Amino acid sequence: MKGEAMGTTWKVIVCRQQHFEPHKLIDAVASKIKECELLFSHWKPDAELYQFNQNLSTSSISVDPLIHGLLQHAKQMHLDTDGAFDITIAPLVNLWGFGPVEHTRETLPTSNEIQQAQALVGMEKLEILSGGKLRKILPTLQLDLSGSAKGATIDEVCAVLQQQGFTNYLVEIGGELRARGNSPDGSGWKVGLEDGSEHLATVELNDRAVATSGTYRLRKPNPDSPKPATHLIDPRTGHPVEHDLVAVNVFADTARDADAWATAFMILGSDKGMKKAQEQGLAVRFCIQDGSQIVYQYTSAYSALFSPTENGF
Repeated sequence: MKGEAMGTTWKVIVCRQQHFEPHKLIDAVASKIKECELLFSHWKPDAELYQFNQNLSTSSISVDPLIHGLLQHAKQMHLDTDGAFDITIAPLVNLWGFGPVEHTRETLPTSNEIQQAQALVGMEKLEILSGGKLRKILPTLQLDLSGSAKGATIDEVCAVLQQQGFTNYLVEIGGELRARGNSPDGSGWKVGLEDGSEHLATVELNDRAVATSGTYRLRKPNPDSPKPATHLIDPRTGHPVEHDLVAVNVFADTARDADAWATAFMILGSDKGMKKAQEQGLAVRFCIQDGSQIVYQYTSAYSALFSPTENGF
């Protein structure tokens, strides 16, 4: 089963180990994805996050438990990544032309505009309260959950499948994946790992998730820099990243974690990212541009899982 949502495509594959009615399963999966989109989207006017962004009140506001949980996760990620993962980055993303604000699509910001946008960014401007409530410290605070929303949605779809008794499945949204059990041929689910080139390494995904983030996905020319401006913007500098890390593939128990860490490592770069990944015990492949070639670095946990070779596997 497959469809479109969250500005991308989705696909779910299940092994028929039990009797089920396909149309009911498709409806349940599509309904869950739509539900998540109408919570997490900062693009859709009828989405709860969009409406929170538009609300200029500094009073506490009750939000859906899924949003509240994702924000609590984001707060912890912010701490764990030394500020590299920051969901308050929306003003900078819009300024650089990668958000829902259309008039910045073809322009580049000035230093003064970047400074002004950075003044609107910071996790300290958001209070995540108990009882499923939030409070803006800054009335104009804008949140962008793009760094983990797809992963969180995948986890919710997996919960639907598990509730219906499925133990062998693969869920994919926009290139992020989570698998459980075995594929139809009885082996692990074979998935490709992007690295920004035409080369696609293949690994078996067993009872875990994998997410990829890269500078090759969304970018535009930047005459002020030898590198194009990408959607991966460092909230600490206000500028798109310009290091040689072109992609990361992150494995984790949940798609939410894999998604968020992939975003964070792309902001941190290969050196700081590798150190942080090793500290966290995560299986990560770092894909680094070296002249005309891409070279690979692997965490210990990745090497233990996949025994990488020189071809990038």
